[in-house]
Amino acid sequence: MTFFSYDDDDIEQDALDVLSASSILEITEFRLFELAYERWFGEPPIEEKMESVYTRYMFCDNAPFWVRQFCREVMVRERMGVLDPKEFGVFPTPESQTMLQRGLCYGMVILFVMLTLHLIAILVSKY
Repeated sequence: MTFFSYDDDDIEQDALDVLSASSILEITEFRLFELAYERWFGEPPIEEKMESVYTRYMFCDNAPFWVRQFCREVMVRERMGVLDPKEFGVFPTPESQTMLQRGLCYGMVILFVMLTLHLIAILVSKY
């Protein structure tokens, strides 16, 4: 699923592919470049090199061949219905204790508001 229009003729094909693949994997474009580098070269990317490559992409819409290949592979697998983001190094964010506490807190607030509104509705409907 993508969140942009393919009708825009001003966007280069490289940029469309990167946007599509990053949208499919639900990651940032920069993270996609990092994953593509690691998959192609077999080693973690060097930050300075990644910045220069990504800057060239941002200003010229020109992605390196290894990013294009990575994007094609993601999109083909997605079309075939066999895409597993874990194979590409994309793992779900683990739940933290803070997330659990916030979820419980928000749930309690919602429950309180719903009960209050319900009681108000009962009182108003009796009169």
